[in-house]
Amino acid sequence: MEKVSNYLKVLEESLSKKLTVLQALLEASNRQGELAEEETFDLDLFETTMDQKEELLSQLEKLDEGFDSVFRKIETEVKENKEFYKEEVLMLQQLIRQCTDVSVEIQAAEARNKAKLSVKFSDQQKELRQIKTSNKVATTYYKSMTNTQDTDSYYMDQKK
Repeated sequence: MEKVSNYLKVLEESLSKKLTVLQALLEASNRQGELAEEETFDLDLFETTMDQKEELLSQLEKLDEGFDSVFRKIETEVKENKEFYKEEVLMLQQLIRQCTDVSVEIQAAEARNKAKLSVKFSDQQKELRQIKTSNKVATTYYKSMTNTQDTDSYYMDQKK
């Protein structure tokens, strides 16, 4: 029984750590949204934030694996003695709800970020097309001016 109580404390600590990591992930997602809204897009800062999120996701995965392995060890004991572990289970359920709430916030932030980035990248593609068109026009103009000078002197010679 004492061993199960210790495992339940480990699960509680694991969920608390998971909640902390999820909140950090939410902050990183919100930071990405702010970067996407800025007038000048800082790709380096955006990539740094992506790397941080990747590290946080790796931590989440490890926490989830650890939680699952510990829970499997005590699952039957807790189910058989629900009343004895009622307080610990309620605490775990509360932490799971909090984790779920933060996860939903992260999903909403990611959806907003995706929309913002789609608009941002679309605008950048338009700018690139305009630059290419401007360069093409400038090149064409330069070529036509170069050819015009040669033909002007040719026409002058014929008139004399």
